[in-house]
Amino acid sequence: MSGDAVRLLRNFKLNQQPSRLVRVANACLLALVLVPIAATERLPAAFSGKVARMIVEIDGVNYGAFSPVKNLDRLVGFSGHRDAGRVELSRDFVTDPSLYLWANSLMRGNTGLKDVTLISENADGVEVARHVLRMSQPVAWTVEASNPEVGGLHERVEFAIQKIERR
Repeated sequence: MSGDAVRLLRNFKLNQQPSRLVRVANACLLALVLVPIAATERLPAAFSGKVARMIVEIDGVNYGAFSPVKNLDRLVGFSGHRDAGRVELSRDFVTDPSLYLWANSLMRGNTGLKDVTLISENADGVEVARHVLRMSQPVAWTVEASNPEVGGLHERVEFAIQKIERR
């Protein structure tokens, strides 16, 4: 190669390398984007954060986390169980399986009553209580867009139950 070609090739390679200023600017922009995300306690549409939650299991299938049922312990009472009543669960979700197929099938009378297990977890993910909704049947179910700007859905299901037991 001639000397001019070698000089031209070196200059081309030097110009292709990002300057130190560009690297610092890229790092600052990345930090500007990541810091607010990392500092967020809970992201929209239930991209999980550290919050108390209730896991729903039906026939061994985990349907994901719902908001804790308000006053569930009051419903159960001192005896550890309560006869008949209604329990409502709701959540914002993106990827957890919906209760739609199960609820729709039961509301159409295609299957029998089921036991629904509610597993209460604290903000650290430690199980603090377990309740069984004996002979449950969904009586109402809805799903709607929770926030069109960020995506995700809001699901609500109401169960008629024969008995609640705390385990």
